[in-house]
Amino acid sequence: MSSLSISIASLLTFLPLSLALGFFLGQLFKSYRNRSKRMTLRLMSEVFDHTHDGVTITDATGTIVSVNRTFTQVTGYSEKEVLGENPRILNSGYHDQDFYKEYWQALINKGIWQGEIWNRRKDGEVYLEWLTCKAVKDNKGKLTHFVAIFSDITEHRRQEARLAQATENDRLTGLPNTANLLRKLTKNLPSLQRQWCVLLVDINNFKLVNSSYGFSVGDQLLNNIAKRLQKCCSQGLVARHSADVFILAVPVINSSEAEQLAEISSLRKCLSKPFSILGRLMEFNISIGVTIWDDASLTTSSVLQEAELALHAAKSKGAGQTRFFTEDLRSEKNPLAYLQGLREALSKNELSLFYQPLITAATGKTHALEVLLRWIHPTLGTIPPDDFIPLAERHGLMEPLGHWILQQALKQFAKWQQEGIAPPRIAVNVSPVEFQSEHFVGNVLKALANYQVDPSCLELELTEGVFVEQDPTTLEKLNELSKSGISLAIDDFGTGYSSLAYLKHLPVNQLKIDRAFVKGLPENEADRAIIESTLALCRGLKMSVVAEGVESIEQANYLRQEGCDYLQGYFYGRPADKEQTSLRLKKQKQPLV
Repeated sequence: MSSLSISIASLLTFLPLSLALGFFLGQLFKSYRNRSKRMTLRLMSEVFDHTHDGVTITDATGTIVSVNRTFTQVTGYSEKEVLGENPRILNSGYHDQDFYKEYWQALINKGIWQGEIWNRRKDGEVYLEWLTCKAVKDNKGKLTHFVAIFSDITEHRRQEARLAQATENDRLTGLPNTANLLRKLTKNLPSLQRQWCVLLVDINNFKLVNSSYGFSVGDQLLNNIAKRLQKCCSQGLVARHSADVFILAVPVINSSEAEQLAEISSLRKCLSKPFSILGRLMEFNISIGVTIWDDASLTTSSVLQEAELALHAAKSKGAGQTRFFTEDLRSEKNPLAYLQGLREALSKNELSLFYQPLITAATGKTHALEVLLRWIHPTLGTIPPDDFIPLAERHGLMEPLGHWILQQALKQFAKWQQEGIAPPRIAVNVSPVEFQSEHFVGNVLKALANYQVDPSCLELELTEGVFVEQDPTTLEKLNELSKSGISLAIDDFGTGYSSLAYLKHLPVNQLKIDRAFVKGLPENEADRAIIESTLALCRGLKMSVVAEGVESIEQANYLRQEGCDYLQGYFYGRPADKEQTSLRLKKQKQPLV
């Protein structure tokens, strides 16, 4: 057989096999394509049924032909109940005919409508949804279906309302906050057709209520004060400005002093009546700062500053006074005049830390350095903390300021440790306002960890008011600090409370006797009796004692002989900056006295 014959024969032999293979591959591809379509449809069905958005599909007449699982969960209707029905079964009745007319016009003309709509669940509850509805057409442009996708935004809107309420109103009393009041006032003051008397009312010695009876009693009292102010000032606006300060805006026909005094007299009479809280009658006097808003070009912040300046001037004259704003109060020497400067002092590096040594009485060596804050103002020079710390507490600056102080103090102490000249401890004062922060303990422990300072090296000095307030939160914070190894000291002991009962129940390591009881030593018999009894008390409680304000060798010798543990005062060194303190630490290798 020729080779050509073999080739043709071979081709004839393999041709049916090639055709079969081709047919097989074609069928395989067709099967794969069908499987792919089924898989795609199955995936689309899964997405349709499990998406967090509700989906409704209707035919061209608006009859429901399909809904997903989220639709049934949101509306309360089962799929069986709505198939064949019109979406009108969800109608809330909140929208008029014009609303639905615009809805359908958008769908027909633009092919889509999107917006908020109120609908009603099966149980009758009305809810708000964000709806997107799309018209679906076939290849010839004929309308075949409508697809509506919606999400229930009712709770989201409620949260927005709650947030707005929280940002516009005081959480405790429900009164507007200052910003809210000033906005309302501005709306009533477009051309000053009406003048307003703006008053800041300070409840004097209110902090003693929290210290003596607890914050729950203080909160109840604030609520009662707020209600009484609203009743007294029914024709004006009332807001809570800060902890124990309220702001009032009262319309006046003219700005005559007689009318203003009459309004203030009425306010004082209203607040002079005792408040009954938990069976206790409490009376307070108030300090008032007043300004008249009679200049439409004056900003709300300027009006508020005038009232604050007037209030500060009133309080400086003594409790229960009233002061009207006058231009002379803008003097740079008035602490409130540089309040805004205090807000910017941190970023401008105007604040710095000074350090004063606490000396071990028995050895004369530095036991600790107390951290003291100073504000170096560019024009006013060094401003003492007694002038600006109360402002920081009143205006919400104390927490960030205290956190900055702690961080800077630990950073410097860690550096001294690396240089091998650090004393055993660094002592930081804590404001009661700062201590009340829910993040206080966490911030302290985090700062120690950041600068790798052992907690036993830190001493926190708190005023007696913090220790006396034995509510569960305060005790929990004090115990947590003590268990971590941090030492706790009572600062300025003897100036705030006469009761000593709280000392035996709290984790206090140290007591600092106020300079007022050291000044007359050793001659003053009463001061000697106070010092000796305090030292005896602390020995029994196993607490160490620091005497503040030591300014002479005679005072130092007396206190050392009586067994005082540590001494602090100008006799051993005035507060100094970090550079001067570094030199002092390097030189003090020997006892100072």
